[in-house]
This record gives sequence, structure tokens and C-alpha cells, in this order.
Amino acid sequence: MIVDDHSLVREGLQSLLGQYEDIDVVGEASTVEEAVAVVGESEPDLVLLDLRLGDEEGVEVARRLRASGSTVTIMMLSVHDTSRNLREALAAGADGYLLKSVAGADLAAGIRSAVAGETVIGQEFVPKLLEDAQRGVPMGRPDVTTREQEVLELVAEGMGNRQIAEQLGISARTAQKHLENLFKKFEVHDRTELVAHAFRRGLLG
Repeated sequence: MIVDDHSLVREGLQSLLGQYEDIDVVGEASTVEEAVAVVGESEPDLVLLDLRLGDEEGVEVARRLRASGSTVTIMMLSVHDTSRNLREALAAGADGYLLKSVAGADLAAGIRSAVAGETVIGQEFVPKLLEDAQRGVPMGRPDVTTREQEVLELVAEGMGNRQIAEQLGISARTAQKHLENLFKKFEVHDRTELVAHAFRRGLLG
């Protein structure tokens, strides 16, 4: 199953994977809600999931599926190549992460390996993970999405919800929702506490 907010990407992947006799595309979706619903309907072996679904976080699909008890294999396929993106996806329940620059044959091979139970991670991430290890990047900190990290940094700069929304090109309501999620994850009740905890845990600085 393919989950991407761009129809051209979905069509391209469907055409590409159609070349392989052992791989069938049984469904597609462009939003979090749609993805969760289609997984339930089509029962795929694997979900190819983009990290960004318009104004939504693709990893939310992984979180919801895992929370519902789904054991479907989840492979992230994204243009975002930071180690933070990778850790975020794996923490949310993804089984692998490949970049959209991957060759068609390597994508097909990655799908087969992931369905067979292997954790598939693009080679591009290896030096970044080694660098993280050398820098002592803590792995036990809260699972903060890339968008939440952006909101967190703007909160630390003293911006209100409306300013954050304008800066990130999202609605004030969406900015508030991200802030509420951060409060829950850090188990705090106000912005001052949030920023203080984030500094202590290495997410700001």
C-alpha cells in the first residue's frame, strides 16, 4: 500500500512496483485518516509511508496503526534524510526507512526484506548515525516529530501560536495542537516548563 500526499508520486510508485511480479499495490491514501482506514480495508503486507502528508505527519499513521495492534510492516519512503527523522520514524513503529532517491530495484529488494522481518535502513544514514553516537545523542528522549521540534524551537524564541503558525505556514489551531502534544510528551503544563525540560533533554541548545 502507498501513502503519499502527491498523486504523481503514488502513480509513479505504482507503475514502478508493477514491474515486479511478486509485488502488488493493493491500496493508496494521501492523509492519515485515509491511510488508517485503507490499511484496515485492504490488509496489505507492507505500507510505503511518506514522512510528510501535506500539513500532517506521516509517522502519525505508524503510531495509530501500532496503537490499534496492527503488525503490518511499515516502510518510510521520504526525501528527508536526517538521523532525527529516522529515529522519530522507528520510535513511532516503522520497520524501515529509505529515501525517495533509491533505485527501483533497491526499493523492491527493501520491500521484500522488510516483509521478511528485517529492519531496512538506507545506507545514507550510516555515517549520520555514527556521528550521533560519537556526539552522544540521547536515544531516550521524547519522541518529538520534526514539526514539533520546529514548534519547540519557536516557542523557545518566545513566539506565540499565531506567530508560530505564520512562520511555519500552518494554521494557529494546528500550532496549538502541536503545542498540546508537546505538553503531553514532556508531561508539563506551560511553555516555560516545556522549554526548560527540552533544554535538559538536549532538544534545544
